[in-house]
Amino acid sequence: ARMTRMGGPEHHLVYLDQRMLAEPIRLALTIGGVDFEDERIGYDEVNARRQRGELPFGQVPVLVTKDGAVLSQTSAILRWAGQQAGLEESPFCDAVEAALGDVRVVMRPQWYGHVLGRSPVDGTFLVPLSQAQADDVVKLLADVVVPTHLKRLEAKVVGPYFCGASLAICDLSWYNMCIGLLEEWYCPGLPKTVLDACPRLIQLASRIHHLPAVRAWNEANGYGTPPALATYDDTAM
Repeated sequence: ARMTRMGGPEHHLVYLDQRMLAEPIRLALTIGGVDFEDERIGYDEVNARRQRGELPFGQVPVLVTKDGAVLSQTSAILRWAGQQAGLEESPFCDAVEAALGDVRVVMRPQWYGHVLGRSPVDGTFLVPLSQAQADDVVKLLADVVVPTHLKRLEAKVVGPYFCGASLAICDLSWYNMCIGLLEEWYCPGLPKTVLDACPRLIQLASRIHHLPAVRAWNEANGYGTPPALATYDDTAM
């Protein structure tokens, strides 16, 4: 485990030792002051637990509540975490989450270098991209696909947060994606210039980055601050 909140964990979150899909869940629980154990495991352990039938859908993240209920699938766990934290809920938040999911879907060939990603049976990679295909994928993602998706999201930022005055889980999902794009770990090979036309989205991420609970979490985990998020102007939106 990387971090257990003071007072002992009430819930047990399992994911890889990376930010990616589970980080919005971690942030929601942290912001809400919800006790949880943050267990981080490697791919070999994921496969071992898959073979033992411990992962309901064969993948992580998985969360075991203090009552023993096993929650799986990122979106379901994030929604639950947001409810525990008292974050804003709305159909518009669901729409933004779906739009961010669309961005993740188009990134998958770049993530894995394979058309079908990982096997649901044993986690091996399926259908490798040729070098020419890999080159085409990253070029189209960088020049057209990702900037277009982000431009549409940029137009939806109308207040301090996506849903107005209150923080929602979709804001945390975007924050994690944004910081990963700026630091170029969210989709390796994709340049941070995909965010050049997205000042509102960057400002939204900066607002979240400077929340006290988020700042404390980042410091505890040794996460830095991208230059684009170093300052926050509260009058900019």
